[in-house]
Amino acid sequence: MLSTRFMKRFLCALAVTALVVVPSVARSQTIPSTVGAGPHGYDWNVGTWSCTNSMAASPMGGPTSTTETVSRTSSGAILYHTTGNNFDFSFYNVYVPKKKMWVSPFSGADGSHGSESTTQTGRKIVWPGTAFDPAGKSMQVRDTLVYESTKYSDLGEYLSAGTWKKQYKITCTRK
Repeated sequence: MLSTRFMKRFLCALAVTALVVVPSVARSQTIPSTVGAGPHGYDWNVGTWSCTNSMAASPMGGPTSTTETVSRTSSGAILYHTTGNNFDFSFYNVYVPKKKMWVSPFSGADGSHGSESTTQTGRKIVWPGTAFDPAGKSMQVRDTLVYESTKYSDLGEYLSAGTWKKQYKITCTRK
């Protein structure tokens, strides 16, 4: 029969393990309602995501599926690297404390680049900005991200003749 002392140590060790493991598992599996709030507002996004694009057939839609690898840099920014068939795209989420704003510069392997920003937080966030195609032509763009409990979607649009046109609709789930 186990001694009382051993049993107390075992239960204490089990409780400490639960305090360490359970919050990190919960954090990695669910998206917080405080998305974008403060300098750690996108820490939950760190990891690997599998994404599908329901608009891949459109001329500017991109690949049908991609893998998104997200990491925190030594400076505190969040780095996103998205790859797919003939597709390589990277962007950062950088927090600007004085403005309580996130800035997101981006670039594609094809030479496209630009930047978006937002001060919004919560389950639905719009990121407006400007993009440049490989030839240097600019266009107004926006991404509308909707965060659910374990996945998120990104509707990308561009402004053409005063009308917002859908470019892609991506849904990502954690791998």
